[in-house]
Amino acid sequence: MHPLLLCVHMESAKLMRVSFAAMALGIQVKEVRKDQWGQTVGALCGLDQENPKAPTGTIEEEMLIMAFFPNNLMDAFLKELRSSGCAVRLKAVLTSHNRAWPLSFLYQQLLAEAASFQK
Repeated sequence: MHPLLLCVHMESAKLMRVSFAAMALGIQVKEVRKDQWGQTVGALCGLDQENPKAPTGTIEEEMLIMAFFPNNLMDAFLKELRSSGCAVRLKAVLTSHNRAWPLSFLYQQLLAEAASFQK
């Protein structure tokens, strides 16, 4: 599958800068709309069917989800983000484990992980 970057809760100016960095490396960018926040990560990545009745959770901070990235591309993309000043605190990679999670649940997990690093 083609490398895909999901951008969640990102202001438009920053989304443009992140998109530019991603597309320069051949990464497809998808902005995840608020009405999609209840969908599973797998559905948002095109692996599973979307649920039109999925409840929408709350997401209060921007995050990125990287799917189908080979390791060397992930390293290059993260380096490009840093050099362009587009820091995003919450980042995840699509896995077989989180594929079935609603996006809002992944967000809660990333927040908990970030909090544990601060301790």
